[in-house]
Amino acid sequence: MKFGVEDMWYEYFTDNKFMSMLYTNVPTLKNLRIEKIEISREGDRLTVGFDLPFFADKPPKKWVERKYTTTFVELDFFGIQEVSIKARSNTYRGDIDICKDEQTNFLIVNITGTVEAKIIAGSGLIQVSGY
Repeated sequence: MKFGVEDMWYEYFTDNKFMSMLYTNVPTLKNLRIEKIEISREGDRLTVGFDLPFFADKPPKKWVERKYTTTFVELDFFGIQEVSIKARSNTYRGDIDICKDEQTNFLIVNITGTVEAKIIAGSGLIQVSGY
């Protein structure tokens, strides 16, 4: 397996250039407030949504004008091969570790904290917004 450098997690996702446009140093996925874990499209798509630990240091003009203070990320996973979720609380906080299996080319995602999840997926897409 190819494990990513922690601050390069976004490189595993399609349309990831926006992250490096927003941040001089993209935050690691540690101690996050995880807002959602959602399964859709009959199990073929899984979305993990969370706030990044600090706001963009190069936010878009629109975010500044609207006085946004939080960067929200949604990671969409497709071609789901495996998923398991276990929660110990109704407030989800945790770390997200992402790597790529070099043999299968699958993304392997492990979430640890008050919610635990393992996701194995064929591909991923990143979406970023502010609020």
